[in-house]
Amino acid sequence: MKRIAILALLAVAPLLTAAMWMDRQPSPRPYQAPVLSPPVDSVPVSGKELLGQGSELTNPLPATPAALERGLTLFEINCAMCHGISSAERGPVGKKLVPPPPGLGQEFLKNIDDAQIFKAISLGFGRMPPFRDKLTPTERWELVDFLRTRK
Repeated sequence: MKRIAILALLAVAPLLTAAMWMDRQPSPRPYQAPVLSPPVDSVPVSGKELLGQGSELTNPLPATPAALERGLTLFEINCAMCHGISSAERGPVGKKLVPPPPGLGQEFLKNIDDAQIFKAISLGFGRMPPFRDKLTPTERWELVDFLRTRK
């Protein structure tokens, strides 16, 4: 009996010593370095859209009245709380931020092309969260079209 207890203790001892150091192993949190970027020209296996910073994009949607109406609705739901309903005044959340977010009026957007706006919506910018997982590419392009006509 004593011999079985000694064998059991010898068998379990390595597991117990490994458990002592388990809490000291490196464990990066989400979005904490090291975050690796995908290799150049790689294809996502998840089937989701892969949008890199260097991607060249062109707006595939015409700015039809229906698309602009959907863009307005998407803006009111996702953007107006910070950027404001009009470009003259920020939304209720945007008023609390220092510095406040831009108003996204025509003067602000005149030197920014559609691809840059689409990337900012998709990937986020500064304090703005990314909307890639929240809005479809078509919805993001509708937002771009709406911003081009917004006063």
